[in-house]
Amino acid sequence: MQLIPDWAPNIHPMIVHFPIVLLIIAVLFDTAGLIFKKFSWLEKSALLLYLLGTIAAGVAFLTGRAASDGLDIPANVITAVNNHADWAEVTLWFFIIYTIVRLGFAFGFKSIPFAKIIVIPLILIGLTGIYFLYNTGDRGANLVYGYGLGTGNILTAENMTEQALEVEQISDSTFTVSKDGSWKLIAAEGIDKILSEKFKWIEGSLKEISPMYDQDESALMLHPEKEAVFVYDNKIKSVQVTAKINIDDFNGELELIHHFKDKNNYDFLGLKKGEIYLSRKSNGELEVFEKDKFKGNGWLEIKVVSDGDHFRGYGNNKMIVHGHSDEPKPGSVGMKFSGTGSVSIKMINVESL
Repeated sequence: MQLIPDWAPNIHPMIVHFPIVLLIIAVLFDTAGLIFKKFSWLEKSALLLYLLGTIAAGVAFLTGRAASDGLDIPANVITAVNNHADWAEVTLWFFIIYTIVRLGFAFGFKSIPFAKIIVIPLILIGLTGIYFLYNTGDRGANLVYGYGLGTGNILTAENMTEQALEVEQISDSTFTVSKDGSWKLIAAEGIDKILSEKFKWIEGSLKEISPMYDQDESALMLHPEKEAVFVYDNKIKSVQVTAKINIDDFNGELELIHHFKDKNNYDFLGLKKGEIYLSRKSNGELEVFEKDKFKGNGWLEIKVVSDGDHFRGYGNNKMIVHGHSDEPKPGSVGMKFSGTGSVSIKMINVESL
């Protein structure tokens, strides 16, 4: 028996309406109980509905997170997904706390002085929950009807080159910068000149890592022997960074850097010894948000997404790590190599969200 129909990409759409209905009816029953006091079943029903609705909200939140983590979300949809998730979390915590307080008052504090007076504002506070439910549901509906998420017809952003502000082309290598700060670097003949002239080298230099263009692979080969760091020196707030790389012959750590301020303060997606991890360097101290195992051979497409306090790391179009921390201030994007061997790069694509 198939539990999830073909039109549903996951179970979240099947769950999400239960907490909305249960919790709204709970609030309405509880409020009606203030007016129609002789109908004691209203309060009893409301308490049961609060409990069931909160449990359903927890299931909806977890299935929603699993659903978003299982998708390779387009850059133009990420902020909307995070807004929906943030409102869902606030709504869940509101009803967890409120349901505990409401049940505690109903079964443990009814006999205290002024209980009949205290219960009035307590029940009215429950109406606030409808506001949270509305905002969560509205943002979820926007994902489906506004962006097509979960329908198989996701609306993507316009092609970056249509919004290009500056295009630097040397031979066949193209470096494109958009009005919103997004940029894209495609490897071809002349890419070494672009990296030398347009990028800022924080540690080491382009010459020190012996750049060479591989015509067969259409890729830039770098041969670091010590630490090297380069960034494109513009500031972006929320960002998605995608790179197509080959590190089969590299022994060390590669960092896809974002929100770079200086060499002791930046965020990054790291690859090292079969692991992938979301991390932050703050005043030289390393903080790991989330890490997992990751092994890949040949050409890899790695991607890091940072929006608000959400951080996601992808390998070959699959989300592997999802962490949370304080929202970083706007910063630059680049790469860091710590090791020896060779690293090949076909493309770096930076999208401002």
